[in-house]
Amino acid sequence: MLFKYQKFISAIPNCPPTNYYSATIKAYRFVFGDRNPNNFLPASMINPKRNFPDPSGQCLGYALSLFDSLENAQNRYRDMVKGRPTLRKKLGSHIAEGVIEETDGIISEVNSAGHFSLHEFEGTNLQQKFEIVLEV
Repeated sequence: MLFKYQKFISAIPNCPPTNYYSATIKAYRFVFGDRNPNNFLPASMINPKRNFPDPSGQCLGYALSLFDSLENAQNRYRDMVKGRPTLRKKLGSHIAEGVIEETDGIISEVNSAGHFSLHEFEGTNLQQKFEIVLEV
């Protein structure tokens, strides 16, 4: 199966990593409340000139950042914007909830903070699968 950003990740070694896997999981993501087209774009598609010092960072630049619970997403959001209120303009103003299915892509392991990354398969449209559940 091809990935949504295949033409970009093909040149990055071990991208996506071999330990990523297909799963069905409820997920939460920072978004803008106005159905902004950037809501479900990875960082490197929003800002192609973003500098990643190593290949693993370059690879993550084409993955979506997600959380396994609303509480974990809220905690991370609070930690990230603490003392940096202008960061809200880049992160989003809301949290959306949806279900990632095995046919949507492959995910990393969920870390201790509830964060995981998703490399989408070609044709995946998460905008249709997520609903805003909270303004942050």
